[in-house]
Amino acid sequence: MPLDPRIDLDFADGTYTFALLLPQIIELEDACGYRDHDGNRRKRGIVAVYSDVLAGLGIQDGQLVAFPTGGKASASDCREVVRLGLIGGGMRPAEAVRLVGLYVDARPIIERWTLAAAILRAAIEGYEPPKKDQPAEKPAGGAPKKRRTPRRSSPTAG
Repeated sequence: MPLDPRIDLDFADGTYTFALLLPQIIELEDACGYRDHDGNRRKRGIVAVYSDVLAGLGIQDGQLVAFPTGGKASASDCREVVRLGLIGGGMRPAEAVRLVGLYVDARPIIERWTLAAAILRAAIEGYEPPKKDQPAEKPAGGAPKKRRTPRRSSPTAG
């Protein structure tokens, strides 16, 4: 199965599809840009954004944890990843802005940081959903047939 840039994640009031497709990547690179020493606006590539978002995140005792001393991600970069990920996942832009305002802007930064990391990872590395348990195989001939027993007119009939 090919890897997919879309990922379904628990967010806000449910489970949503996030995806950074080319239109969202272009907008993200511009939104996460910077001004160079001459004051010119420069884009920042998605891989650089991903690198910064991953910096400072790690696994400890099986849990994703943040090590702020190594962090490079900006709160606005993470916010834009979430907003654009919702749009790329099929949400109308106005609804994405509303959800981000309610469930990202007013929440601890670690939540948007880890969410942004998952969305960017799917966009860059691809995502393969976990395989669902396969149902048990049926016998080759299908379900066993019931044997018919002849009806008797009475319990004592021959």
